[in-house]
Amino acid sequence: MKLRTKLIAAAAWLVASLPAQATEYVMSVSADFSGPFANVMPNAMSGLKSITDWWNEEVGKRLGVSVKLSIHDMRYDAAVIARTWPAILRSEKPIMHLGFGSPDLTTLMRRLPNDKVPMLIGTAMVGLVWSENGWHYSIRPTYSHEFAGLLARMQQEKGRTLRIASISTQNQAGFVDQVNGLRHLAKTYPDRFEMLETQWADTAPVSLSSSVRAIVGQNADVIIVGGTTAQVQATASALKELGARIPVITSTHNGLTEAAKGTALVDMDGFYSAFSFAAPGQESLPLRDVYNRYRKEGNWGMISAQSAAQALLALRVLERAVAKVGRDNVTGEAMRQALLDNVFTEQELLGALPTLDFDESAPFPVGRIRATAEVVRGGQIVPLGTGWIDVPALTKW
Repeated sequence: MKLRTKLIAAAAWLVASLPAQATEYVMSVSADFSGPFANVMPNAMSGLKSITDWWNEEVGKRLGVSVKLSIHDMRYDAAVIARTWPAILRSEKPIMHLGFGSPDLTTLMRRLPNDKVPMLIGTAMVGLVWSENGWHYSIRPTYSHEFAGLLARMQQEKGRTLRIASISTQNQAGFVDQVNGLRHLAKTYPDRFEMLETQWADTAPVSLSSSVRAIVGQNADVIIVGGTTAQVQATASALKELGARIPVITSTHNGLTEAAKGTALVDMDGFYSAFSFAAPGQESLPLRDVYNRYRKEGNWGMISAQSAAQALLALRVLERAVAKVGRDNVTGEAMRQALLDNVFTEQELLGALPTLDFDESAPFPVGRIRATAEVVRGGQIVPLGTGWIDVPALTKW
């Protein structure tokens, strides 16, 4: 009897001495391995995975928490997302969904408040989803905000009103919204910006010579091409054909690296890409160092920098939620509240993002919005400057 008692006591001591098992939480992920972004998806997923692996090892262990990424091939298709999401919600019970772009927004943004799961995306927002009290958020402001930051810098350098031309697609709501945001910028700051007539084009134009000729005739200082890579390439070809030199500003999804796959960089000298996370090639970037230490697949670049920043903010939000409600009690509601209640500094975001603050007025960072850019110089894509660019304040359009 005494031996049995001793064995039970020894077993109890052994169990008590073992480290507590980490509480595991799921973050579901929208991927696209068989749709329009399949070619960049391995790099995009490498950003999410590398930063999550780092966090689980170097932060989560200390908190007694681990994160599992549950990745689903949504094909960048709203119908697939609508069909898949109920099963994710029921079986995985995610505390946050890491979305990839417009199909996630259009499909889930009205569901999320009832499902009590916040969504964080890495792509820029559009004014069409600028609503209050939502559960959909981005690490970036709208495309128009990002363009506005670079345009403000260019206007200051010019020292006069900046004449802005644009090439876009009229039947793509998101692309039209970019133009509407820029028109709002010019209306808000008429002494700084003048918005010229938009040149509407196909998403895959054969030639933009007539459109660019009209822009040259309007004495434009800059051309915004925020739609497709094909439009950027056609704009470069038209400028070369006409012997004109006008800077072109792109975004990330149709940016310099992608355009350079079909257009020589020498023909894009002076072209820009504007965005609101750190340029992947900047000289010092702690997030890149972490990525390189934990990377098992993929390569560092624009899309992996974006997804790594997306994952990092989500994980920092989890840290704040754990601190508030305890490691075993984190829910989607606790995650959303942690996002809204806290300011996330550039330092804790490992230089990947400027200091971010969120509230219920917009689905993107509020307050001091900042951007950055890359530019083609001497046949190379390089960061523009070494710091962030302040974005002029814009109300909802």
